Amino acid sequence: MISKPKMNRLNVTVLAMLSAFAVAAPVAEAKTCYQVDTIRYKNSGAYTVDNVYIMYKDEDGKTQSKQATYDNIDTGYMVKIVLETESQNLKQNTEVWAKIDILHGDNEGCRKDGTKFYYNKSGGTVTYETEGTTYNNNRCTLRNRPSDSHIIDCP
Repeated sequence: MISKPKMNRLNVTVLAMLSAFAVAAPVAEAKTCYQVDTIRYKNSGAYTVDNVYIMYKDEDGKTQSKQATYDNIDTGYMVKIVLETESQNLKQNTEVWAKIDILHGDNEGCRKDGTKFYYNKSGGTVTYETEGTTYNNNRCTLRNRPSDSHIIDCP
């Protein structure tokens, strides 16, 4: 009589682990890019924001900044930064994002992987918000993206 090979515990464990890795394999998430002409920032933290900056990449790919006219933004206030007014030399299709300086605290960049914003005179509005305290849980969060009509192919 010929016996069939039995699966021992080690074989079953290895197969189960391989199946779990196959199911949990990361799926490449595509970036979403939008055209924007306005950045809104809301301070919901227990602090004052000293400065807001418009951040962008120049033609050489170097990160540049332009201080917006808003400073000393207290808790609960929102500011609206019209890019054409605040940064008149900003070129069309330049990647833009916000950065804040918390008075007596951290600096928080609002640029995140996965969603990118590019300046266009007839773009939409992106909204960022911070919460927390001077040094804790004050990460800049993307609260609202422009409407889908402003989605573009990512450069």
